[in-house]
Amino acid sequence: MKNKLRHLTSVVLVLGFAAAVYLLAEPMVSRWRSQKEQAKSSEASDKLTNNFRRVLPANIQIDPLGDRHMLLAIARLEQREHVTARLQHQAHVEKLRLDGRGEYLQRGRGNNRHVRWLLESQHDGVRASLLQTTNGRVLWTDRNIASGRTIERVDLWQLRRMLNRTNSDDLAGGLASSTPFAPHSATSFGGLPMLLESLRLHFEFTAPGTFRAPEHLNLGNQPVIAMIGRWRPESLAGVLTTLDDVPSEEITAELLLQRLEDRLSKGSLPARLPSNVLILLGQSDLFPYVIEYRSSDDPLASDQAPAAALFQLSRQPLARMEFFDVTFDREPSDIEFHYDPPVEPPSYDVTNQYVDRMQRREAVQLAQQQAAKRMANGSPSDVRH
Repeated sequence: MKNKLRHLTSVVLVLGFAAAVYLLAEPMVSRWRSQKEQAKSSEASDKLTNNFRRVLPANIQIDPLGDRHMLLAIARLEQREHVTARLQHQAHVEKLRLDGRGEYLQRGRGNNRHVRWLLESQHDGVRASLLQTTNGRVLWTDRNIASGRTIERVDLWQLRRMLNRTNSDDLAGGLASSTPFAPHSATSFGGLPMLLESLRLHFEFTAPGTFRAPEHLNLGNQPVIAMIGRWRPESLAGVLTTLDDVPSEEITAELLLQRLEDRLSKGSLPARLPSNVLILLGQSDLFPYVIEYRSSDDPLASDQAPAAALFQLSRQPLARMEFFDVTFDREPSDIEFHYDPPVEPPSYDVTNQYVDRMQRREAVQLAQQQAAKRMANGSPSDVRH
């Protein structure tokens, strides 16, 4: 009995001592935990700030004139009856340089616009190509890469009817087939106008500067208008974060900005994410002769680079397209826009998926517009300039 009592007393003493030690150490432990949490919070805040500065560098000064020139360039392309051009493209992926060629054809305006856009490249004997063409009725996308070939088809007439049915429940069925696309829909199938509109939606630009055109563009005496674009934070949220788990009706500005902050505070930016973009427009024709994306590790993407240096062409662009032999007076023939899909591989109709993507994109863009208004009154990270 005494042994049991002694043992019990020892246990009580040990537990009491442990409790006493804990009570004495508890303030120190709490302080250590607090410091650890503060360190984590500080580290996350530093990552957030540093990542914001990489995508919103202070040496890129945004000016409304940049957006105005983008609108003018888009309008000029929309008004062109004909455009033909050759192009060269270059990309750097994980220290690997990829070069290729292609062509661009555009005929007609608005819903009657025909577009053919071909990009081809070859590396180590492996050929790759991307063809996108539309005759105003069907949009074909033919991707042929190392992993295989896929062919997608979008019925533009059916797409028009589906979009009109969604936007107006009382629209007569016969009228839907002759109703024009909404402006945001028309540019979705417009080749270069679509690309410029996408850049304008996602990037904000510097004031245009006038420079002598690079000699290899063969523009003669025509100077170029150069602009640098950096991400709109609200658009960056849609690119860096996933909203697949959120119904379209629940996508809000608050959600976009919160997920952007969470993403930027947790790690570095993706290597393939453009940090900024350079556009060279012809001064007289406003045609986009050069579109160049820079990665975050490009010296021309550093916020320490002199502002004037940013207008140089990068030695290692993430991706660059250059257009040559551009003409506006040759009308491409119908046969140049004709596409016959092969029997193998089979083509897939993605019209319904396209409608879903466009409707979801509208929800995201609405949230982005609301987020832009909020950020105009102060960035969540206070690093936007």
